Amino acid sequence: MIRNQYSVIDFETTGLSPACGARPTEIAVVRIRGGEIVDRYQSLMNPGVPIPYDIQAFTGITDAMVRRAPPVEAVMAQAVDFVGGDPIVAHKGNL
Repeated sequence: MIRNQYSVIDFETTGLSPACGARPTEIAVVRIRGGEIVDRYQSLMNPGVPIPYDIQAFTGITDAMVRRAPPVEAVMAQAVDFVGGDPIVAHKGNL
């Protein structure tokens, strides 16, 4: 791990709670070093379930957009590789 480096992660999902069946539809990660963005990773992902209309309106991500996207598990494996050993900062990470 490089000193003063961390990754900031954000998700879009099909709903608010994994306990209620919400699945991710997009992930974005930026790597910060010395206060500057030095690398980025972003991908849509196929949640395997329909995206509710209110969520499509809120996020702008439609069923058509994720239909041919890689599955959640494949995208998450790539994101884990991207983050590596960086500390992670997440918005609303406690939900």
